[in-house]
Amino acid sequence: MSEKSDWKLFRDKIKNPRDRWDRIENGVGVGMPDTNYCINGAEGWMEIKSPIEPARPSTPLFGSNHNLSQDQKNWFKRQMIAGGRAYLMISTDQRWILVHGRHADHINELTVQGVIALAAWVALKPMRDSDGWVKLREALQQ
Repeated sequence: MSEKSDWKLFRDKIKNPRDRWDRIENGVGVGMPDTNYCINGAEGWMEIKSPIEPARPSTPLFGSNHNLSQDQKNWFKRQMIAGGRAYLMISTDQRWILVHGRHADHINELTVQGVIALAAWVALKPMRDSDGWVKLREALQQ
């Protein structure tokens, strides 16, 4: 799945009529996440990454595919210092993993299990349980 199709899926599954979800793709805000949302007054940012899980459990998830750039790490760092809400939505070929932005600085070096250990929310693909989407919505408001 592509980042764009994942974004549409998240938006369609967890968005309520009064929520706001915007996809941001621009060259002006270098490092800025690609999604901004407001759920029940909780405004936040979500960067979607779509790496393929490596065959070996000891290989970093972001080894050479879709890693977080230094500009993105710096943006997350500034957002955390400012007290803002920001997440990484890691959409692999096998699962979705939501990780708080405070972990952005070292996410590229972690294995799948290392990323899961930091997760605010995890779900296997495909997710047919509507309760899982409710839990993602709740996690994004934290």
